[in-house]
Amino acid sequence: MQNFWTVFRQSLGNMLGKPLWLLMVLSVTLTTLPYAHRTMDDLPVAVIDMDRSSVSRELIRQLDAAPKIAVRAYDQLPEAQRDLAWRELFGIVVIPVDFEKRVLRGEAVTVPIFGDATNRMANGQIQQDISATYTELSLRYNRERLMRGGFSEQQSNVLLQPAIGQLTDLFNPGTSFAAIVLPGLVTLILQHSLLLSCTRVNLNLRGGTPRSLRQPASTRFGRYAAQLSIWTVLAMLFYVIWPWMMGYRQTASFFMLMGLVLPFLLAVIAMSEFIAEVLPSEEAVYLTMTFITLPLFYMAGFTWPPQAMPQWVQLLADAIPSTWAIRAVVEMNQMNLPLSAVADRILILFAMAAAYGLLGTLVYQYRNWRWDQLKGW
Repeated sequence: MQNFWTVFRQSLGNMLGKPLWLLMVLSVTLTTLPYAHRTMDDLPVAVIDMDRSSVSRELIRQLDAAPKIAVRAYDQLPEAQRDLAWRELFGIVVIPVDFEKRVLRGEAVTVPIFGDATNRMANGQIQQDISATYTELSLRYNRERLMRGGFSEQQSNVLLQPAIGQLTDLFNPGTSFAAIVLPGLVTLILQHSLLLSCTRVNLNLRGGTPRSLRQPASTRFGRYAAQLSIWTVLAMLFYVIWPWMMGYRQTASFFMLMGLVLPFLLAVIAMSEFIAEVLPSEEAVYLTMTFITLPLFYMAGFTWPPQAMPQWVQLLADAIPSTWAIRAVVEMNQMNLPLSAVADRILILFAMAAAYGLLGTLVYQYRNWRWDQLKGW
């Protein structure tokens, strides 16, 4: 027990004396600041009015009143297309000649819309607002035309829209993109930083030969306890305090998040022990982490549905602690589920901690056995 506390104090002192983990604080801060506004509003959209009528001007006013759109008037399409190519615009709306006449006659009108498909998020938001605005304008004029023909307002509404879909946004009422991205980003940065830190410490304590690895269990647990102490504080900072400072919606309590953070960090620490046994040097660890960090970002399932991934990619993602932690954080913090509802995620994280710890121990014992065979001990 004395050795445990000695190693714990030594490891804790080393980490606090060289607080490289503060770089992770800076990384999370800089990564999340672009999402400070939470939603995309007033995206510049060019409108070319070739009709110049009262109805076309009304459409322009309604477009400009849409929350996602800021109208910019253009006279020529080539000029607008040039600015779209230079990312000064996110879309172009061309109101054709005779727009007013055809709308008043109840005829179908094709309104050309050009969108920047390389920015799917912004393009989707703009297309949604443009479609809603044009549909509302068309319905109003067609309703007035039907009422002049003798139909009541209710009959006109039924004729024009016999079925109306009602969409209710659950779990993210403000439709904030930041609320979707933040849990995943924070979890992946935590995992990446902790893996690097723990693996580096494990490699440094390993020494030059496998025989120097033969440390008592108290040494390894003391090292883990020091890592767990520092990273638990950092995790709660990013899961609780930082979202509160940024004004993001949170429903999970401090203790609910703590119940998830501990098994997640244990799984990552155990994974780092396995990586330290498999990879021979710090350079190999850094190169491996560099290559796998970006794929893990996309495999986590919060920017692309897991169901749309190949089966083998899903299996690979399920072997990473961050995948289960992200799911649990989203379910508790946005879907308002209790801790008991994500118990299966937590049990999987504990199982991963045991599995990676066992694998690391087996590799450690095998390397020692091989060394003894070579030396004849």
